Amino acid sequence: MGSLPDIVTYNSLIDGYCKYGQVEEACLTIKRIRNAECRVDLVSFNALFNGFCKRKMKEEVFIYMGLMWKCCLPNVITYGTWIDTLCKVGDLDTGYKFFKEMRKDGIVPNLIAFTCLIDGYSKIGNLDFAYQLYKDMCKSMHLPNVYTYAALINGFCKRGMLERAEWFFLKMLEVGIMPNSTVYTSIIDGHFKKGNIDVAMKYFSEMRKESFRLDIVAYGVVISGLVNNGRLDKVLEVMEDMVRNGLAPDKVVLTTLMHAHFKAGNTKAAYGVYRELLNRGFEPDAVTISSLIDGLCKDGRYHDAKGYFCKEKANEVSYTALIDGICKEGNLDEVERVVMEMSESGFVPDKFVYTSWIAELCRQGKIVEAFKVKNKMVEEGIDLDLLTYSSLIFGLANKGLMIEAKQLFDDMLKRGIIPDSMVFDILIRGYLKQDNPVAISHLHEEMRRRGLLTIDKITISFRNQTEEFVSKQESYVQRPCPSNYIKRKQKYMEFDFHIFRDKFRIPGYRRHVYCLLFSCYCQAPECLFVALKAIYTPLLAIKPCNNEMSCIESNGV
Repeated sequence: MGSLPDIVTYNSLIDGYCKYGQVEEACLTIKRIRNAECRVDLVSFNALFNGFCKRKMKEEVFIYMGLMWKCCLPNVITYGTWIDTLCKVGDLDTGYKFFKEMRKDGIVPNLIAFTCLIDGYSKIGNLDFAYQLYKDMCKSMHLPNVYTYAALINGFCKRGMLERAEWFFLKMLEVGIMPNSTVYTSIIDGHFKKGNIDVAMKYFSEMRKESFRLDIVAYGVVISGLVNNGRLDKVLEVMEDMVRNGLAPDKVVLTTLMHAHFKAGNTKAAYGVYRELLNRGFEPDAVTISSLIDGLCKDGRYHDAKGYFCKEKANEVSYTALIDGICKEGNLDEVERVVMEMSESGFVPDKFVYTSWIAELCRQGKIVEAFKVKNKMVEEGIDLDLLTYSSLIFGLANKGLMIEAKQLFDDMLKRGIIPDSMVFDILIRGYLKQDNPVAISHLHEEMRRRGLLTIDKITISFRNQTEEFVSKQESYVQRPCPSNYIKRKQKYMEFDFHIFRDKFRIPGYRRHVYCLLFSCYCQAPECLFVALKAIYTPLLAIKPCNNEMSCIESNGV
């Protein structure tokens, strides 16, 4: 008759099951030990907890924790494994509670306990607390290792705090710890997100010089960073380097490359990458489909985009891109249907969805419906932005409802939204249709105050309206008066000397006409150079009087 297995044999079996992910079998082994004459010890539980940790099985940890307390007390390895599990599932409060408890029990936290908490708090953005733990760690007998520094550097890079991240990078080198691929990748990603392309590529070159075995993650970060910064030329170089190093692009890299081609307006190349993705046996996920739909819609291929839309693989991005495309098609009934479908699928329409919808309703003159959608936005707690207000103001102005348009504009200003030149242009065009020079003058003054009034806007915005006035004058008199022409232009804060010259074709103007021209230009300081070039020179040729010269000098010439 053979001998029965002892606890050492059972523990080896539990450890083996957990290492290969067969945690259920490990639990059954614990049960068999309890039914046998052997007693489960701390080694058994630590091996089992380690298995739970790898599978992120938080509930099971608490169940077997209760069994453990009945027969043995936890040690530093047990606490470290519990903290690791809790941090992996995002329960940092409980993890830190165990951290304090182990200290209370006289157990000095080990490297795993510190690093897991630092990593967890860094990931959620609580970098001050992560740094405090780092300082506590440095005071203890356990010094930070490469994984501790990697966690901190990644956390600071994710928050755009690159100076702090690079401080830890230099600290690593100072204490003799060599950065790993994760550290370099985090810093490269951080610099790309800040638009520091040259610095990011410098770190990438350092990785290669240090003979790192570059993996697909590192290449993916570099390719994504270059794409987002519009450097498609460099992307292709990095792709070639990746292939030379024996790495085949994965689904993430191919999706990024497809997005890059769409961004560059090369739809054919983007399609080619999508076909390559399929040929390599990858199943398109929500990100891939969203990128494809977004690219096709921006290229105006709305019908093709709808063909690739899959409800089962849809996400907020794909729905938003599709709705924007349908809006541009002008199919408002379809827009309403897809927005409803989006809500029913558990996705919340955001301000981009609603703004696209409002813009198309306003373009089609459906103002009442547009304001209903706007009210729905407000009810759902979505803030209106400049684009939303601009669309609504355009709709009102296009209908001639200038009082309402101005009221909405004023409401926008009260909410702290800074107007751009486009919304001013919408209002001015509306007032032009109503022949309201006073309102236009006020808007021009506001534009000037905000630094939005440029030469182009002064000379181009209202040419049609002014030309219409001159045409009417020509129908009543044989030859229009140059002074009236200038004054009319001045009224709308718009004048172009070359058009004036071509319009009247007079070999020489009288002195007062030149002075009037110069005065008109000098009301807009942006135009002084044009005034000097076009008017001041011929004015000197006819010898202006003292009063006229003082007028010129008073205007800062």
